[in-house]
Amino acid sequence: MKCCYVNNKGKKIDLMSYPYRLLTGEFFDYEWTETSYSNKIYGFERGSFEKEIKLDVFCKKAEFAGYMNALEDTVSEDVLQNSPGKLYVNDEYLECFVKAVKKEEWEAGIYTVVTLTIISDRPFWINESKKSFYKQDEEIEKEGLNYPFNYPFDYVPGDTGTQFWELDHVGSCPFTLIVYGPVENPRILINDHIYEVYTTLSQSEYFVLDSNKHTITKYLSNGTMENLFNSRRMEQSVFDDLEPGTLRITWPETFGFDLVIYIERSEPRWTG
Repeated sequence: MKCCYVNNKGKKIDLMSYPYRLLTGEFFDYEWTETSYSNKIYGFERGSFEKEIKLDVFCKKAEFAGYMNALEDTVSEDVLQNSPGKLYVNDEYLECFVKAVKKEEWEAGIYTVVTLTIISDRPFWINESKKSFYKQDEEIEKEGLNYPFNYPFDYVPGDTGTQFWELDHVGSCPFTLIVYGPVENPRILINDHIYEVYTTLSQSEYFVLDSNKHTITKYLSNGTMENLFNSRRMEQSVFDDLEPGTLRITWPETFGFDLVIYIERSEPRWTG
């Protein structure tokens, strides 16, 4: 099993590598809260939760202070900036903060047992599935697209116009949609649902639609950002999650975009 904590600035603590050693964690425990009225259950929901992770730190005396300070700096940065980090178990992550840290048997300066209490208001383990879609006349080099900004997506050539994507999950999924210019009023049809934003993007501009946060942010060529929330199509919500099964994705082939789907689970997937 792989397990690490990555804060909002990308600083990483590998909980499975020297001098950190994961002892146990409440990764696979969860609970739903039922919604009921007159003794009848109408549904279930999840609120924020807390979990504990226990690890030990064991190293040379000359290294001990440095490793302990690295752990503290990494987890505290998220709290001070009010921006969550990510706790990874294999390929899935939980967005969270480290709310409390307790240490035992630290007095010798070579060993300690650390208990981390994490808190999350998005209590699901997330696996990202992503796919790129291209305009019809776009020339794609073998090494992929090279957009004038840094965004962590893989660009693999594919068909244009209409594509199918099998979403293998048990429930609906939030997503992020990244549309690249040049384009005017980009419109994408996913099954029978229209996702459309009324805006104009130049060659070096793009916008990011986040269905989970209900935000649409345009990134302009001069480095500034613009809120496009009120520029969205309102006949159908552009923030509606994607339903599992076969997605039929159609667009007019005049622009490119990326679609990132967040597959949420109550516990990390077990691996052999």
